[in-house]
Amino acid sequence: MNTFLCILKADIRRFWSMCWKFYMVFYIYCVFQAVSYFSNVYRCIKNSRISSISLGDSLLYVFRGAKEFSPGMQIDIPLFEILIVLYITFIITYYITADQKAVGKNILVISGSASGWWLSKYITMLLAVIIYMAGIFAANTIVGLIMTGSRFSMSLNITGTEAVRIFLQTKLELDFNMPLVIILCFVCLVTMTGISLLLAYISNAVFGFVVNLFFFIVSICSMKWFFFYNYFMTIRIPHVYNRWPYGLCLMLAINILLVATGIIYSKKKDFI
Repeated sequence: MNTFLCILKADIRRFWSMCWKFYMVFYIYCVFQAVSYFSNVYRCIKNSRISSISLGDSLLYVFRGAKEFSPGMQIDIPLFEILIVLYITFIITYYITADQKAVGKNILVISGSASGWWLSKYITMLLAVIIYMAGIFAANTIVGLIMTGSRFSMSLNITGTEAVRIFLQTKLELDFNMPLVIILCFVCLVTMTGISLLLAYISNAVFGFVVNLFFFIVSICSMKWFFFYNYFMTIRIPHVYNRWPYGLCLMLAINILLVATGIIYSKKKDFI
């Protein structure tokens, strides 16, 4: 246990020393996105179109995903959500690829615990995603307070359908539970990142990107199965949201499978 904790601490330190610059770039991008959103909010408040805005409203805009695709209509591609997922998968795959070739490989050999090395990487990935999403929350909170003052609420509840109609250009067809939406998007991000982590571990980073892009395309175009995997793209689609227990169970099952696969592969692979 002590050996595993030492590996985990070393992993976290190396991850941050290697990747903090990528996080800073993402945080700056989140600030610009939040400034753009709250600039529109400020104008709407001045024009009396809306009276207030909440953190839940701004996060719904961030995690809005795509509208349901149907033949004959233009496909809705939410670029910000795609960037969120692909950028964190890039960070994780960059880290594990570099680490396998450097210090991490030495620690793996010295400790003699390949499965412990893999579990350490998975836990590091979880912490990386938490810090990643914390940047989105912080950017929207700080910019919202600065630009709208007392009109900004820290509540995660949606203030009303008018703000949704203006900023999402759609009607709110169901009562969104934003804390639930955030949990679903977090587990979705962990699942996607975990797949890239495993594929980078057993194959290469490029393969992980290709697989995630494939799931992106299928989850937007097909509403029969893969939509449960990608809540970043499909959270506004009522029949997906209403069956969230199935989606959550599926994503948790995928993560359990990822951990088990990594452990089995670690025990069979000859790292020495």
